[in-house]
Amino acid sequence: MCLVGVEKIHKTKIDQLPEVMAGKVHLLPNLLKKSRADSTSSKYHGAFVRFQKWVSCNGLGSGDALPAKSFIVAIYLASLIQSVNSPSPVIAAFYAIKWYHDINGLYSPTNSKLVENILEAAKRVLGKPSVKKEPITVDIITSLYNRLYEYNNIKNQRTICAFLIGFSGFLRSREMLSIKISNIVFHTTYMAIFMEGSKTDKYRDGSWIMIAKTGTNICPVDNTVKLIKWANLNGDDYLFCNLSATKTGHKVRNVNKKMSYTNLRDIFINALKPHVSDVKKYCVHSLRSGGATAAANNGVKDRMFKRHCRWASETAKDGYVKDSIDEMLKVSLSLGL
Repeated sequence: MCLVGVEKIHKTKIDQLPEVMAGKVHLLPNLLKKSRADSTSSKYHGAFVRFQKWVSCNGLGSGDALPAKSFIVAIYLASLIQSVNSPSPVIAAFYAIKWYHDINGLYSPTNSKLVENILEAAKRVLGKPSVKKEPITVDIITSLYNRLYEYNNIKNQRTICAFLIGFSGFLRSREMLSIKISNIVFHTTYMAIFMEGSKTDKYRDGSWIMIAKTGTNICPVDNTVKLIKWANLNGDDYLFCNLSATKTGHKVRNVNKKMSYTNLRDIFINALKPHVSDVKKYCVHSLRSGGATAAANNGVKDRMFKRHCRWASETAKDGYVKDSIDEMLKVSLSLGL
């Protein structure tokens, strides 16, 4: 993917540079692309290319896309609203246009109140109430463990560990699937898992997640040790490894490839079905929200709570927690009535 417009927009400035400096202009596009996460820059690139095509198909010149006039952008966003079912494509188009203007040092039409209000209209017209999935509870995990646990059964143990680590580490599915044995360090009373990068780790510095030994059957640390031992995992092997069926059970595949999200989701749903009345109310993310909910309702301090979950804001934190009835009743009980 390359960024469009840099050389063209700044051609006059480039022509005025000494030859040695002009030869370094090619370094800019790739560096500018890195100002956002790869997935974000890729999304913005696609959204901006669609805007360019719309400009061309509607009888305007290629130069009308960059720099673009606010009135043209407002019409484009309005036309998108008529053809999509959610605000996401409109939001992506808005920020893609903004980003391309910003990185080229141009005034962005998205700064216009006209364009900003079209974006707000899209959110109201196309927005739908979010339906939060139910959080997993300790009771569910205990019941699941009692049904699945079997000595030396690595398939069942992998499922048990997915529930325990996802819950106790407040992990997103992407984070779970990226864990390698080399990322785990065992200590006397806990294990530490190094997350090489997460959604909120802006500069990919990585962070450590500490999970304590509990001394119970559903101890995340003890069950992780069992999975590693039974499956003979080491080094760069993925903790949540891909398995192949054999006549005597299951074995780890020779190809050390990360498990897909689809596979993880299927494992999660199939394991959960016998323990809930409606499995559609849950998803893999229910492990993260379940751990967060349990921590919040047991009085974990906000600072430690937020750090363990790797949230960037209070709003994100509050959106994950489903307060217990007892916690909600504390508000009215504290009024002195």
